[in-house]
Amino acid sequence: MSSSENAPALTDARGMGGVIAQDGFDYQLWDGLARMPAWLANPAFEQMIFEGLEDLEARFFAPHAQRERLLERFQAKAGVLAPADVRAVLQTFSEFETAFPNAARVHTLVTPRLPPKVRWLARDPDRVRKARPFYAPFADVMAASDAELRKQLTETYGDPLGAFVAGSVEVCERNLPDRDAAVTLFGIELDRAYPSLDASSRRVGEAFEALSALARRSIGAPLGRAILRQTIEDALGHPLPLPQSFPLHIRSDRNEANERSLEIDASAFSGRDGTFPPQMEWAEDFLAPLDRTAQWLRSQTVSRIALSGSYRLTAAMALGCSFRAAIGFELDIPTRDGAWATDDRPSPEMRQPWRISEPTALHGDQLIVSVGILRDPSADLERTAGIPSQLALALYLEEPIPSAKCAQAAVSTIKRIVDSTAARLRPRGIQLYFAGPAALAVALGHRWNAMAPTQLHEFVISERRYVPTALI
Repeated sequence: MSSSENAPALTDARGMGGVIAQDGFDYQLWDGLARMPAWLANPAFEQMIFEGLEDLEARFFAPHAQRERLLERFQAKAGVLAPADVRAVLQTFSEFETAFPNAARVHTLVTPRLPPKVRWLARDPDRVRKARPFYAPFADVMAASDAELRKQLTETYGDPLGAFVAGSVEVCERNLPDRDAAVTLFGIELDRAYPSLDASSRRVGEAFEALSALARRSIGAPLGRAILRQTIEDALGHPLPLPQSFPLHIRSDRNEANERSLEIDASAFSGRDGTFPPQMEWAEDFLAPLDRTAQWLRSQTVSRIALSGSYRLTAAMALGCSFRAAIGFELDIPTRDGAWATDDRPSPEMRQPWRISEPTALHGDQLIVSVGILRDPSADLERTAGIPSQLALALYLEEPIPSAKCAQAAVSTIKRIVDSTAARLRPRGIQLYFAGPAALAVALGHRWNAMAPTQLHEFVISERRYVPTALI
């Protein structure tokens, strides 16, 4: 945090302005209430505040952020703005960013209507943003639009303000002339966030009034997710249709962000072009955010997680390990045939025809473990890593894993054999080579507790060799 004397503060004239003068508060209140349904649908949303350092701010857990939190900040101007007024608002956003870099994900100016001269500020960036998912596979197409938008903004506001606006500011034209218009918009946003919600217009109006009253008596104080949800559900007369399991989305280079889930960005760890980051990068940019997320979820008393997205075997194993059973989590792991629940236990009599070859000794001070489903990775180890077959604990199953129960049976077998071999040979670490479904790797990581430090590997098909990735 900046120690500059010019840094925005809650007690300076700018910070106290909205508290002292309530003109226009209805407009910013109504805009905030309209945003609330989508925020409550976002599992990362924690709190909001009216009249903090800005008219309205919302706070989100963000595992990749420096502070583990990000703000969304809104300045709502109900009156008629001149181009100079718009510039002044953008300048205050920039001053906050300078004083507190990377604290905010986005700064938004909300106003009924922009001056004609700068109306493109709401139109052009919104057009580029909406088209971004469609053109995601065409980086050069999006780069051209982004460059043109940045050029327009720099020509209008100079540098560095124009560049800051291009990357960090949104402008929203929203006309809310009276309470009835605000209630209508709130109902529209409620229906958009929860399409299955069956609420009468009377109940929607009551929810709006209850939230409005709560906000008016809480000016300058945070409103947490729990009280907001309780207030709206009490007024509606039934719960919001939120998921029972906490949604955690793993974004790779093959899928987009999911606003209804907390996102872990694994796009740099997807093995594009057969390359993987060094171990330190795995630790800092993937494992550390996972650990922070696990700590945060435990503080929120979350115990069940529904995974989505796509991920390689290393990421799958690390996911399971970060949210392992030993620290109180259960997982719903996505597969083509439905979710595998990690607490879907197999019957004691379930048997699988594993072929197991035990090592005669360690490889140096490491226990080599090879696990294969339908493909036996042990055959590649001597050729690619110089590991003799007699020094590898090889487990191979020549049949698929069709269900959660079968996955848990497989995990139990693998864990039991590795445990007993480690107890016999006492390695300082484990080198794990895995070939099988990613869902099974998640399930294995979920039970991989009380094990020696384990080096994971990925197989690079084009080179027919294993490369080290993350250490768990």
